[in-house]
Amino acid sequence: MSVLFKEMTAGATVYALVKGEELKYLEGSVVSIGQQRSELPQMPAGQMPNPMQMPTIKHVVDVTYQLDGKNYTDAVDVTASVFPTDKPGSVTMVSTDKDAVVRELHATLKTSENYLTEAEKNVPKQKQRVEDCKALIAQLDTVYMERQQTEQRFSKIEEAQKEQGDKLDKILELLSKK
Repeated sequence: MSVLFKEMTAGATVYALVKGEELKYLEGSVVSIGQQRSELPQMPAGQMPNPMQMPTIKHVVDVTYQLDGKNYTDAVDVTASVFPTDKPGSVTMVSTDKDAVVRELHATLKTSENYLTEAEKNVPKQKQRVEDCKALIAQLDTVYMERQQTEQRFSKIEEAQKEQGDKLDKILELLSKK
């Protein structure tokens, strides 16, 4: 069972998974754990609380921890052994247990694999959609159609010039052998 943040002491190890542009695993340490306190959720400025829905009071501790030589402080639920934060500059999961980081990595891997599988299924559909759009635009927009035809003519000319250049290179090669 994981240790709760409220039970940790200064110097204890924390484990972090930074989920920015690249994934990064860090080990840090607890600098200090504050006293348990109650915290009301913050209401947007000018908004009155609904008397029918009383805001839930959260019991938190202030956890100051060090990652990569920098200190950060977050208010953490007293029942938490893992919490998310963006204080290090990217979404970061901080945990009292390395296994939580491993579980998060497995979940992230599965999410990324599912995303890639879905994207690979959609690529042919989207390529066909692009071709269909171009064909319909060319059919309906004469300026676009003329530009497409001009580009096709230039492509054919470039291709023909390349073929002639290749043939000329072969002729010169044969002549130089004699």
